[in-house]
Amino acid sequence: MDSYDLIIVGAATSGIYLARKMAKKGYSVKVIEKLPEEKAGTKMDIFHVTRSDFNKFDIPCVHEGDPEWAFEFTDNHFSSPSNKYHVNTAAETVGLHMKEYVALMAKLAREAGAEIVYEASFKEFVFSDGVISGIRYSTPSGLQEDRCRVVVDCSGIASVARRALPNGYGVENFRIEDDELLYVILRYAKFDKEQMNTFWLNTKSWYAPFSQNNTEKIIGTGAACSYEKVERDAAKLDSVSSHGEFELIKTEKGVTPYRRPPYSLVADNFIAAGDAACLTKPDCGEGVTSSMVMLDIAADVLHAAFSQGRTDKETLWEINRRYNRAQGADFALVRAFLTKLVNAVTDDELEYCFRNRIIFNETFLNNGDVTPKDAVQTVVKIIGGISRKDISLKTIGAVLSGAGLAFELRTLYMNFPKSPDAYPVWVQTAEKLWKKVGKVK
Repeated sequence: MDSYDLIIVGAATSGIYLARKMAKKGYSVKVIEKLPEEKAGTKMDIFHVTRSDFNKFDIPCVHEGDPEWAFEFTDNHFSSPSNKYHVNTAAETVGLHMKEYVALMAKLAREAGAEIVYEASFKEFVFSDGVISGIRYSTPSGLQEDRCRVVVDCSGIASVARRALPNGYGVENFRIEDDELLYVILRYAKFDKEQMNTFWLNTKSWYAPFSQNNTEKIIGTGAACSYEKVERDAAKLDSVSSHGEFELIKTEKGVTPYRRPPYSLVADNFIAAGDAACLTKPDCGEGVTSSMVMLDIAADVLHAAFSQGRTDKETLWEINRRYNRAQGADFALVRAFLTKLVNAVTDDELEYCFRNRIIFNETFLNNGDVTPKDAVQTVVKIIGGISRKDISLKTIGAVLSGAGLAFELRTLYMNFPKSPDAYPVWVQTAEKLWKKVGKVK
């Protein structure tokens, strides 16, 4: 039996990122991963970062020719349901190969001093005096036990460590249900002509590159509840898009969490992170860099906690406070608003908004710098749409309700309790608001 400062469950993007950061600070880190090393990071081929993310998160900057690099692009377009109207948006985006990126980060984590054990599956916590003091895990050679100061769950949707917590330990041990997932089908296609990078809100579909060749695109579609719904939306996209003939190269399927995170991410000697904590972007479901925001905070707080010789809930609590101010509050706002919007708005209403540039315009989508004049013009256009029955009062009511709930939640999360003492009352308020938000249908 060995002892470590930190044991991390899961060696995909979140686990190896934190392992490298903490090992570079001089702490003893062990990572266990249930998959063999050659299969780590193989859930999906491509994921996206912005060019600025490399410096922001101190991850290796890759370029064309590197095995991790897949493509780069700046232009993207939002499209109306009929594909007649488009809004151009810009972001310097880099596509990376997941498997190669995970392998690179694992190598760097090891070089920093972290130990990574593959084919090692979490089984249970070890407790001392009622608090976590280590874990037991299975390997091909049998059951192993290690002690540590803190366990971090980065095991993905399975959330194997978080779900093994006793009831009332401090972090919710819920299962991420099937209707709390975003199901995604990615069709890698070679077209007979160039295609724009495009996103369709009504079917949650998009064209995105998988190489620098503009005739090679991923046709992606996501939907809540089931792959069957994704397939229906994909067929709907095919009927209105102008992509013409294409050769299907391969198809990938996957899921990502689409629900609110646990109210608290920390407990005595424990932290939930990554997909295990549902830290995905509410507008697209990606979670690699959104998890890095939280993990940077966790690394800072852990460093201070280890220095104090305390890793109890009260000492780790600052992770909750800082994360919600940095990102969690904004994600709560967007998730609440999008849930109401997507469940309410029809294709015809979206088409009206695109045609009249309501919300879907370069000013709003690129920088959100909306002037009072812009706001007045938007209200006039909405009133005109209601009078001509292009927009229903029911939809307006749902959108306004979503906006109100969204801002209430953001305010609540921005004022996350300073200590666990006020947490139970805060949770009661949060529960009432999230029940009103509901789930994406």
